[in-house]
Amino acid sequence: MPHSLHEYNNTIFHEMMSHPALFTHPHPKKVVIIGDEDSKILQEVIKHDHLVEIVSINKTISATMPANSKVQMHSGDLSDWLKKAAPHSVDIIIHAAPAHDELFKKFFTLLSNNGILIQQSVSPFELTAIKSAADQLRQNGFQDQQVLNFPQPSFSSGWRSIIMAAKHIGFKRIREKAIFTRSFKTYYYNLDTHKASLVLPEFMREELTL
Repeated sequence: MPHSLHEYNNTIFHEMMSHPALFTHPHPKKVVIIGDEDSKILQEVIKHDHLVEIVSINKTISATMPANSKVQMHSGDLSDWLKKAAPHSVDIIIHAAPAHDELFKKFFTLLSNNGILIQQSVSPFELTAIKSAADQLRQNGFQDQQVLNFPQPSFSSGWRSIIMAAKHIGFKRIREKAIFTRSFKTYYYNLDTHKASLVLPEFMREELTL
């Protein structure tokens, strides 16, 4: 659990980058995390003990990286790993880095049929940037998208968004029972905060036709 204001702020982001996708995908087995330099998203992901393989790709290996036999650490250039990765072999990709059109094309190929991409985003007030990322995702094959929004007091405007993208129209239903029976504790995330994050304020709803 967090112990300082800074940790409280970031814990919300780490949990929302992890658990919504993991509890939306019907049966995730392999997760790839990119850009999680302090391994805090990884610490949330490994709480899901049903996962078979977790790949964490960073420029350097974090000293705080948790020890876990399911985790494979890759340091260095992302493109080197992407060249070796098998198509349709990943269930969830968590991209904790700025949106990148060329990467979206590669992520689409990597994801399995029910695959989900979680893309970090900006303040909900920065609608132009959100719409640009959404358009890039759509152009690269992601037919369905959800914008999630949640508080992060230390972030610009105190409010954060992320985009969850799927290869096909129609996200699977949230696995509500799995959330209620989970074996781990969270600071912010639960079923209600998951559902609340999907509710867009009117100014976003008018502008975002995802």
